[in-house]
Amino acid sequence: MMKTLSRLRYCLVFLLSFSFLVLSGQDRVAGDSLLSNASIRSFEDQFLKQSAGIQYDSLFVDKKLRERPQKLTAFGYYRLFVYQRNITAPYPGLGSFDNILSVGDGYREPMLSMSVIARPSGKASFGTELYMFTPYDGSIDGNVFSTNLGLNFYGNFRTQHGNFGVRAGGIHWYNLSPFTMGVFQILDRFTIFDRTPWEGVSNMGKYDSYYNSGLTSAGDLRWNNQAFQGIILNGGNLPGDWAVDVFWGKTQPNGGLAGGFDAFNEGFPAAPGLDAGNIPNYTPISGTNRTLASIIQGGKISKTFGQQTLSYNGLVSSTVLDSIKTDSLRSYQVHTLRMDLKVADIKISGELGAGAYKSPTLAETWGEALMLRFNVPKKYTYIPIDFQVYRISKHYFNENGEIATNSNVDILEDRGLTVNANGAGGQMALVNQLVHNRQGININTELEFGNLKLAGGIGWSAEIDPQANAVSFVHRINGLALSRIYNPFPAGATGPTVFGPYNRKFSFFRGVSEVVETTDFDEISRRAQNRKFFEAVDIQAKYETKLFDKELYFFYIGSFNSASTTLEPVPVYNEDSYVFVQYHELDFYYEILPKFILTGYYGIENARGGNATRWDAETQLPLDQLGTAIGLGFDWQIAPNSGLYVRHRWMEFEDRSFQEDYFKGTELTVELKTFF
Repeated sequence: MMKTLSRLRYCLVFLLSFSFLVLSGQDRVAGDSLLSNASIRSFEDQFLKQSAGIQYDSLFVDKKLRERPQKLTAFGYYRLFVYQRNITAPYPGLGSFDNILSVGDGYREPMLSMSVIARPSGKASFGTELYMFTPYDGSIDGNVFSTNLGLNFYGNFRTQHGNFGVRAGGIHWYNLSPFTMGVFQILDRFTIFDRTPWEGVSNMGKYDSYYNSGLTSAGDLRWNNQAFQGIILNGGNLPGDWAVDVFWGKTQPNGGLAGGFDAFNEGFPAAPGLDAGNIPNYTPISGTNRTLASIIQGGKISKTFGQQTLSYNGLVSSTVLDSIKTDSLRSYQVHTLRMDLKVADIKISGELGAGAYKSPTLAETWGEALMLRFNVPKKYTYIPIDFQVYRISKHYFNENGEIATNSNVDILEDRGLTVNANGAGGQMALVNQLVHNRQGININTELEFGNLKLAGGIGWSAEIDPQANAVSFVHRINGLALSRIYNPFPAGATGPTVFGPYNRKFSFFRGVSEVVETTDFDEISRRAQNRKFFEAVDIQAKYETKLFDKELYFFYIGSFNSASTTLEPVPVYNEDSYVFVQYHELDFYYEILPKFILTGYYGIENARGGNATRWDAETQLPLDQLGTAIGLGFDWQIAPNSGLYVRHRWMEFEDRSFQEDYFKGTELTVELKTFF
């Protein structure tokens, strides 16, 4: 009886959980680049999308949002995702999860996402996003019904002295600057065979957009921002073209998800009681006590000069370790100057800053961070050039920016590796992805030859100081499939989900990384003796043609990465290599019938370890991995607002040196998505 009453109270609370928006009828909103130039009508359209957290690309939904007048608007989508896997050669310990049929793929994605927006007048609106999920596991305990973003409040008003805004309450999606609060904006060099949960419904539009601009359907804009809970105040169009932002609250890292193991002195431990393939609810993740006074605060001041913008950005994060001792806390702070300039059609952007980390056991030490980027049009260089140079100290630490900061061994030993981290140690990064304790350059360009579009990038970087006795890389070919099996957010997690027969793979959101131990370290301090050098090359080809008067697209991505003891001109595998990894992915999309698209995929991945890495005790050979995947499927737009998407993947992975590291199997996904 008590459980029933508790469930009823729980449902009642969420049914009444509405976030409020108060507007003053203005046509511009302070501090929000998405809305700053919108007219009143356009602003209302954008608000409806933003309040739901989703930027839809569906014409059906766009028309739905533009219907006038409406006192109450309810819209969203239903997404049935059926997942089946059959792992015929499973990893040790996979147990009963090697063959499974389920609704949902192990991530907290809504089956029904419904936004309810009420507009009692032209000056006020309020709304909420409701999240519903039924895993069909035979009981009602697994059913989920909640607000997806918590209780949110938005208020904006316009005066003759400027535009001002406030956001407060549950989860807001927010960026300040790349070095302070932001996320890595990945280039368009990725396969689009596997659909993301936040995609819209389209026919060939998704593939045509990717071919022409590198973008797919707009999807959910939240993933391009940091999740933030607290209060945000901003002001724009202030006298003298000034603008200001101030925030106070929590982000995911200082909310209590830090681990506590020594990854580089004792190795990664196996995850005890690993619930492989279970549907996570995210709520029981442990770690630092969330009830303690752990906060992040900061803001920015910016000034615009025509097309030029300069800004100061800063943040301070504090995590209390003991509620009794007032001086027992772990903290870091970052202060930067950001610029966005345009000189003779050359776009120049950059950020210069300093950051420091300290704790009761680690003294505060400051480190620099510098990045400059030049986008030069082809009228000056015959081909467009994107040139980036950077230098980032090992002491520069910030979990909320686009810089990967998991290389400093002292900090990792002090706080552990955060849940959902996607790299550690000497991280083998993508072209243009920045890592601390590193300096380097990245160069990108693109060419066109008729219907063939080519793009490529190359990057060189080097450690500033010898650090971790490990190198990590991402499994791109079958990483998504593995992360569905080995849940990156199991109940009671205090660190990343570590799995595999050798306990060196770890799972993050929609991906898997692997750590390779290096052996050229000091036996006493267990610190690396030599600096590591990194080389990366990306190649992309996109081709459009017609077959029997039907559209046909081919997309190829090739990536090559190496970590070496000396700097090489290109990624190579030789006696100086720590790790060499290459990836090859080929997609095709063919509309064989109106609104029925045949999809295909082939991927191959090869990773090889060098002389100065841990060898297998039996074979006396270093890492030698081969992963392959073949995928087939179809897209069927069965209505303007509905689509059916089927993907089947055959996958195999083996390490020819570490012979227990082998799996083989298939996965099938069926997605039915409809917007209303």
